[in-house]
Order: sequence, then C-alpha cells, then structure tokens
Amino acid sequence: MSKPLVPQPENKKNTIKVLIVDDIPETRDNLKKLLAFEPDIDVIGTAGTGREGLELAQEFNPDIILMDINMPDMDGIAATEAIRKAAPRVSVIMMSVQNETDYMRRAMLAGARYFLTKPISGEELYSTVRSVYDTRPTWQEAPPGGGGSGSGGGTGPDPERHAHVIVVYSPQGGVGKTTIATNVAGGLMKEGTKVLLIDGSMQFGDVGVYLNLQSQTNIIDLLKDLDDLDKELVDSVLVTHDSGLRILLAPPRPEDAEMVSAEKVPQMVEKLSAMFDFIVIDLSSELNDLAVGLFDIADRILLVATPTLPAVRALKVILGLMDQLAYPADKVCLVFNRVTAEFERTKVSPSVAMIETNLKRKSLGIIPADERKMLTALNRGTQVIAKDRNLSPAKELLALADTLWASLTPTDELPQMQSSGPGSKPQSSRLSRLFGS
Repeated sequence: MSKPLVPQPENKKNTIKVLIVDDIPETRDNLKKLLAFEPDIDVIGTAGTGREGLELAQEFNPDIILMDINMPDMDGIAATEAIRKAAPRVSVIMMSVQNETDYMRRAMLAGARYFLTKPISGEELYSTVRSVYDTRPTWQEAPPGGGGSGSGGGTGPDPERHAHVIVVYSPQGGVGKTTIATNVAGGLMKEGTKVLLIDGSMQFGDVGVYLNLQSQTNIIDLLKDLDDLDKELVDSVLVTHDSGLRILLAPPRPEDAEMVSAEKVPQMVEKLSAMFDFIVIDLSSELNDLAVGLFDIADRILLVATPTLPAVRALKVILGLMDQLAYPADKVCLVFNRVTAEFERTKVSPSVAMIETNLKRKSLGIIPADERKMLTALNRGTQVIAKDRNLSPAKELLALADTLWASLTPTDELPQMQSSGPGSKPQSSRLSRLFGS
C-alpha cells in the first residue's frame, strides 16, 4: 500500500485536497509533482489499488480523487461505485489511456465527475481539478436520527418541490431562441431557487456553444437510467455554468439524436421537477413528437419570433396548431426578439403592435436588438444579463424572467396545467393529434 501523506491541519480553507489512485508508481509520482506547483492543491495521499483508494478516501475524506480505471484487486469503476456510497462528498476524476465512449460512460455511471485521457498535461490536470471542485454538489447533513422527512439532506428528490416548466420554441430558425432561453433561465435564478436549463435541440444543440461549456455527459446518460434517476446521477451528468446555472446538454453529434426517445424525455423532465423550481427547455424548430410531448407538460410556452412577415406567417400556423391542442390562453406566450426602434418608426417591417393586432394576442416580452452586446456575451460564454442589467437588452430580458416568475409562483398549489405525465401517454403519436392521422 502506498504510504499516505498526513493532511496538514493548517491547510487553508479553500485548499483542494487530492488523493491519487494508480497502480503505476511512476504515474503517481508524476501527478504528484505536477500538482505540487499549485498552491491551492494539496496531495494528501497516494494508493496503488482501488481497494487502497477506498480505504484512504474513508480515512482522509479528500475533495478530489484522481482514479485510474484499470488496476488490480479492485478497478477504478468498482472503487468509484464503492466510494460513491462510503464517501459521497468525494468527487472522482477517472483516468485512462483508452478514450473509448464506452469507458467514459461506464465511468460516469459509476459516479465519476470527469474523464481524463492519459497522458495528461499539466494545464489540463489543473483546470479539471479546479473545475470539478468548483462545481461539486452541495450536501446537507441528514437530520438527527437519519429521518427522511421534511426538507432534510440526502440525495433524493424533494417531495414538496415541483418545477415550473418553460419551453422556448420557434417554428423558424435564427430568431435568437437560445439567447432567450439562456437569459430567461439566468433571470429566474433568485436566492434559494434551483433552475435547470435543458438543451432540447437533439441534433444541433447550441446551449453549450453559447455558454462555452464542454462535457462528456449529456441527456442520453440520464435517459439510459431513467428508472433509477436520483440526485447523485443527475449531479454527475449536469454541468454548471460560471453563473451557477445547472445545464443538461444535448448529444454532441447529430447521429446521437436517434438515441433520444421522444416518449422518455417528458418523463425525464417530470422526474427532474422534484429537484428544481424552474426547468427551461430550449427546443429546436422542428415540430415533432418530442416538441408536442414537452408542450403538453409545460406551464408556459414562449413562442419567439422577429418582427418580420415570414415570422408572422409562421406564428399564425403554430398558434392555430396550439389552439387545436386546446392549451389555455395564458400557456402560450409571444416574445419578439431583435426589435429595432428605427424599423418600428419607419415601418420598413411590420411593427410589434401591428403583429399583435393581426394575431389578436399581446406579447409577453419585447427584446431590443443589440448585436454588439449579444456577440460580446456569446464570445465570452456569458449571458447578456450578466452585464449592464439596467440597460437594454439585459433590462428587457430580466423583465421577461420576472414576469414569468410572477405569473407562475402564485399558482404553486394548483395542479399543473395540461400535464399529461408519464402515466397518461396517448396510444398514437402525439403529433397525430394535430393532423388527425
């Protein structure tokens, strides 16, 4: 057994305690030397097998374990599963010379927070350790006696919580739908409120690009274990933006969209509702079974458009279809994006007021055009509302989020509108309800 280093009691509060588990002594030494240069990282021990790593994890309670996947006695997968039960506050970063997708998924399902492919550069190692540490789940102590009632700790869902679901949709591409979704989700993040943003564009999701996020996990990892969905699995799959917003990313490749079941996604959202207060879903422009299934369980559907004639025609069509679905009037809300004051005055394109009159509907939000601010936020991987919150368009985006908050929070005790739930799936395709087939 590799000799552990004794943790120093004078460690600074924010020092990241790391345990290295690898069966190759040279690898352990190299990793330890690399981390020795970082003042905020403290290697508290090393181990040569998974079983030794488990023992040291229980004894020293590190923040991070760098775990090799292939080891004698107990491999990294089995050790991670055991650590997840014995020391749930510990975050595991799995390491391997093999980078096959199957290895990554096995590691994530075992409870690892990240997967690194050997050889590992110093910068990659430092950034990964800090990122995993900064985004580690927060834990609450269980109440005395180990009871599970009330709002006590543990990793299960809160039976008192049921998220309000907001779907952001447009029948047209290029209208700034993802901008609306990411900023509305950020605007809903008030103190004590848990918000989840889901990238629902399964072939070409943009949320990760907009917020400069990368992850080895995505929605497929939750759908595979839908029957065993718990907080630990959810925390291992979600990514956290610098703003604190939790995000479930779409599959990384268009062909992976075939692995996403249109029937299972609404069921997944229903289960996640017990862990969040608001769930915002950025949908693609396709009108398919997935879209209609999410429309059904949504509390609000934000229809995003620009003030143009093609947008008006598209809105008329989609509003007619939603009328066929018999949604309540306040469930479907119009949001006009990229509204230019000059065009509104000169009538080069139809004004928002004209469109509202034509559609016989008032808009819930009107977001002014400001390409410079939008592009700046995109290039920085931040939300528009992160800066100049009292100026346009951040001011209008925050007002939209506040309006949604105000319209939804008073109805906490009422049944969810038009919620089909996982147990009431229609026998035929949801989309067939629109076209009578």
